Amino acid sequence: MNIKREIKNRISLPNRLKHSVLRMGNSPIKYFLFLFMFMFLVYILIPIPDPLIKQNYSTVFLDQNGDILRVFLNSEEQWCFPPIKKFSGKLKTSVIEYEDRFFNLHPGVNPIAILRALVQNISHGEVVSGASTITMQVARLIQPKKRTYLNKLLEVLQAIKIELRYSKDEILNFYLNHAPYGGNIVGIQAAALRYFGKSVEQLTWAEAATLAVLPNSPGLISPTANSILLKQKRDRLLNKLLQRGIIDSDICRQSLLEPLPEGEISFPFHAPHATRFLKNNLQNVGHVVQTTIDKGLQTKAEELLREQIRYLSRFGIRNGAVIVVETESGKVRAYVGSQDFFDTENQGQVDGVVALRSYGSLLKPFLYTLCMDDGILLPQTQIKDIPSYYGAFSPSNANMSYHGMVTAKDALVNSLNVPAVRLLFTHGQPQFYEFLKAAGIKSLFRSAEDYGLPLILGGAEASLSDVAMMYRGLARGGHFDPLQFAVTDEQLFLENNSSTLISPGACYLTLNILRELKRPGSEYYWEQYLDQWPIAWKTGTSYGFRDAWAVGVNPQWTVAVWIGNFDGEGNPALSGASCAGPLLFDVFNLLPKDPTKVWFRELDADMRSVRICAATGFLAGPHCDETKEAQSPVYAKLLRICPYHKGIFVDRNGTYQVCSLCWEPQNYRQINAIVYTAEVVDYLREHGHVVSSLPSHRNDCPAQMDFQPLKIIYPQQNAHLWIPREVDGTHQRVTARVALRSGNRKLFWYLDDRYEGITSGIHSKAIRLSDGWHHLEVIDELGNRDAKRFYAARSN
Repeated sequence: MNIKREIKNRISLPNRLKHSVLRMGNSPIKYFLFLFMFMFLVYILIPIPDPLIKQNYSTVFLDQNGDILRVFLNSEEQWCFPPIKKFSGKLKTSVIEYEDRFFNLHPGVNPIAILRALVQNISHGEVVSGASTITMQVARLIQPKKRTYLNKLLEVLQAIKIELRYSKDEILNFYLNHAPYGGNIVGIQAAALRYFGKSVEQLTWAEAATLAVLPNSPGLISPTANSILLKQKRDRLLNKLLQRGIIDSDICRQSLLEPLPEGEISFPFHAPHATRFLKNNLQNVGHVVQTTIDKGLQTKAEELLREQIRYLSRFGIRNGAVIVVETESGKVRAYVGSQDFFDTENQGQVDGVVALRSYGSLLKPFLYTLCMDDGILLPQTQIKDIPSYYGAFSPSNANMSYHGMVTAKDALVNSLNVPAVRLLFTHGQPQFYEFLKAAGIKSLFRSAEDYGLPLILGGAEASLSDVAMMYRGLARGGHFDPLQFAVTDEQLFLENNSSTLISPGACYLTLNILRELKRPGSEYYWEQYLDQWPIAWKTGTSYGFRDAWAVGVNPQWTVAVWIGNFDGEGNPALSGASCAGPLLFDVFNLLPKDPTKVWFRELDADMRSVRICAATGFLAGPHCDETKEAQSPVYAKLLRICPYHKGIFVDRNGTYQVCSLCWEPQNYRQINAIVYTAEVVDYLREHGHVVSSLPSHRNDCPAQMDFQPLKIIYPQQNAHLWIPREVDGTHQRVTARVALRSGNRKLFWYLDDRYEGITSGIHSKAIRLSDGWHHLEVIDELGNRDAKRFYAARSN
């Protein structure tokens, strides 16, 4: 009932108002009240939308200095810039003079113009004049309609309501920001840039006059269609401006000589991958977005990548990507997603900055840094580099050799795989996995157990932007937060979750190690040039030679480079050092340098002095003869006491080791010795290291407390071996290997209690195996022995 009553009241309202006016007689106030009532009815009954004009704008990306990088069409395939809030100067004057000279005086409708248009249309028998004000044209832009008298009446009423609701400046803004300017160009900003390549504020009088007359009939006249008529209209407007004293004769004469634009000017097209990435990640489109990109650096980085890929293409390497970030702020200054966005033959539109690829050895520095905080090592600490087995996984170094023992510094500088895997096993693979996720690696979609120990060797994938984010965190003392690509009017489009996960001291020590990596090419002698700057950098090459990486940081810049093929094709010529490294330094050399940010300051890292064993790099113990001072993170766990130096009792002549069960009173003494396992000694000697031999324990001692003088290092206990066939169809032999800790004794080999022969000097033997379990035993001349049980399966 209430709804019906409301409808009845609305229908009867005009009649009631009419009767009220008639009862007033001829009072002078009658006309004012009638006008008031009429305006009230227009305001109530005439529909206009809110917002007045549908918001459907292009997304415009600017660089850090406000220059346009790229403009995207709106959903209707139009160039329509987000609106300017206020217009002034030449354009405003020209538009009002041409379209609606009494714009600031009338209430949305010009009665005199309407009367003149009626007379002209009746006398010609057709519509030749519309008498539309700017406000009426805004009403038409709300919803385009056929040009009929009924629609004209609706526009009149809508114009009156618009005038009641909005100011004159707002109405003019509506018109200029949404008027058609020919083709798919909508709005004065797009028109000024598309026809003249300049902003609205930079327009000359001739250019402003050209754009003022264009919306009058953009389908009939434009710089590319009927330009003669367009020039005539422009010139008439310029002469009118002269007649009204708005411009002087000199300006008018010069303006009349200016040519019309010959066609449309393409919008700038810079950083295509970055702008597409931003557009896809923005919550709302139709904005002017100021990015952090530096257009100058972007262009130079694109040129350098293009040249590098042009050189590498002769080897079958076709793609690459580069990202340049300010270390302190995290602002991305260059984002090059491929060698050429328009290189469709080589998938140039793929974005290599966000593509997920195997990172190879790039994450090793973070493991070493965590191990420093965990009290596992310092840069001087020795790590085993020997064949190691973790179930079915057996890592190997890139050059397929082993060093026996190697310092953490050398292991990281040379990117050795075996020490890294052993460290990950010691530190804890689940803990490292959780660190990577907390630091911001978003691509770890499996569980820690699924990735296993190969996680440190590129067993997962990461994007170039995430790699840059990680190394930036290392350079900022272990503080990790997302990179900044752009800032919208609301907030960063990426959430700003920051975390401090590593101590500044551990980061400082690791950065100093990475600084010592030898640079490629002419950069090898960088320290001899005054204009060269130190850089902590690391390379990585994925399994199968599919991805080559190089990342470098200093206090000012973080640069990451990826080289490879987007289709995943491997290439033996692909390596981080030779393919990505040179480009990394080319990019670094073009970047501006701040002399106050040459290198990281030790004062910014919390450090303390500790005394370590000079030989092994562990905390000095009671049996370490030589010690030295070293720097350690102040909050790191206590480093392990040297496990290799031991106090050993020998007879007075040093011929035998003795113990309480076999020494003779007054005929023994204690010496300090470094004691490695047999396989470590074997590889140390193989690389030319002098390892002092320890005397054997007395043969007649009941204890026989020897330090395992020999050891089978392959195969390992309970190993499962798969034996392939040779070319001739026979199954391959398996080469077993034994390490001696000291001396050069003969070894006797037994397989399943069957004598296999003798070795001397190099202790390895090729043995033929059948399917099933086997028992291998090796005995030396002194009776020392070792044995292993393993399983063999031959291929079909």
